[in-house]
Amino acid sequence: MAYQYKRRRPSIIRNFWVYRRLIGTAVLLGLMLWFIWANDGAVTVAFPFRLGTYQSTVGVIILLSALFGSLLTVLGMTVFFALRKMRGQHGPPETAETRDLDEDRPPPDYASKTEDGIRNSLW
Repeated sequence: MAYQYKRRRPSIIRNFWVYRRLIGTAVLLGLMLWFIWANDGAVTVAFPFRLGTYQSTVGVIILLSALFGSLLTVLGMTVFFALRKMRGQHGPPETAETRDLDEDRPPPDYASKTEDGIRNSLW
């Protein structure tokens, strides 16, 4: 018996979808290189407390400062979430008034057991 299925023709759209991360990374790197090339003015960065100086172009300095800011944000959010997890997720303190309100409320499945509402509606 002959082979029944035909081989799919290669599709540029399907290949683009398979390699989308690689193509996206190449586009991002290309944009970064263009940004560095377009902003090629010489800059000297002097660190505080006479820790040193760094000479480069404007584009490199802007990209490095964005990277440094992103790393500080990740570090800050990590510390924030760690402290929040250590403290625990406590709600407001329970008082006698809130306990009384909880006793007055209907059970969670009240709506499904109630006889209120429209029965046998056609809409």
